[in-house]
Amino acid sequence: MKLFQPYMAKIPSRYKREYINVICRENFTRMTVIAVLVAIAVPLIAVFLQTPGSADFNNSMGIALFALIFLPILCYFRMKTEQTSKFWIMTIQTLFLTGILTAGILLSLYEQSTLASSSSYFLAVFTIAAFITMPPMISLALLLISNIVFIMLLPQFQTLPVLISTLNINTLSMTAIAWILNQMVSRNKVKSFINEKIIMENNVELEKKNKELSELTMLDSMTNLLNHKNSLRRLKEEVDRAKRIEYPLSVAMVDLDNFKLVNDTYGHQIGDTVLIQVAQILSECCRTSDTIGRYGGEEFIIIMPDTNGRDASLLLNRIQSRIDETSFKEGIHVTVSCGISELNGESVHGILKSSDIMLYEAKKKGKNRVEVQLNKNKKSAVII
Repeated sequence: MKLFQPYMAKIPSRYKREYINVICRENFTRMTVIAVLVAIAVPLIAVFLQTPGSADFNNSMGIALFALIFLPILCYFRMKTEQTSKFWIMTIQTLFLTGILTAGILLSLYEQSTLASSSSYFLAVFTIAAFITMPPMISLALLLISNIVFIMLLPQFQTLPVLISTLNINTLSMTAIAWILNQMVSRNKVKSFINEKIIMENNVELEKKNKELSELTMLDSMTNLLNHKNSLRRLKEEVDRAKRIEYPLSVAMVDLDNFKLVNDTYGHQIGDTVLIQVAQILSECCRTSDTIGRYGGEEFIIIMPDTNGRDASLLLNRIQSRIDETSFKEGIHVTVSCGISELNGESVHGILKSSDIMLYEAKKKGKNRVEVQLNKNKKSAVII
């Protein structure tokens, strides 16, 4: 990992390992392509342009064999990048790049017998510089060493001093340009990676804020229960579902008895505290499958999927008893009246109306009680 330190310093620590994996996988992909091209193109060139059995021909075939041997190794490491230690990844990449530069050096040296040129070496250097991402010191060391080796070996194949000087100058110049090109490519990779991560982080943060905002618009600000609008939306979903799968659905309207007296006697601030505590009791007593909403003022709605009227009445009876036994702030005691209706094919408006009628019945018959509509013709009720 230290090999990537010059660039990794710019990358947030939580993304450094991911950056290395991405770059190494990309390098192996491009090296694989280079190996395929070398294994195919170099033998074809040798067959058509070189004499079989000559040093040039044998070198070309050796280079193609080297690429062919490395091909499965590169493919393997490309697939196993994340599971392989960085030492072995860098070792394989360095060996392959060294082999490509060595091939360029050999082909350029053997060119001297017919043409005073370093074109093969330049091709190898610029191919690596343009397509392989490397840290500055690794890139500099690799290119500099190959350049020194080429310059040292050149007099053995080129005897004219003027041409040697020209080739040395050209080689040094091209190597320097190649290194600058490689660093431009590598730096752009870093910037692109960081920008992509910043965009992703911003998108995640934006989604989080949008979710929070959506929740705020869905919930009642005082009780953190669903507000009136979203309670009705959820009720419609459950009514549609109950009709579709023919499962029972019960809806309860819960209203605090004589709550105006609490506000008038203790003030609205205390009244709000009582409402918040009642909402907490509803949340604690109801099941996770139930939906609780603040319908308005001191009135709450409870939507109970897969629940018939009798089971719903048992739940509301427990809630009623819990509230009746609770001592609220300032020693206040409150009671609730509940109206329950079981879905019998009607619309959202219909089941709400039925629950409201049952609530009205509970209020009319003395409050602090539960009235349940059970039968399909809605002509009778069960009192709990």
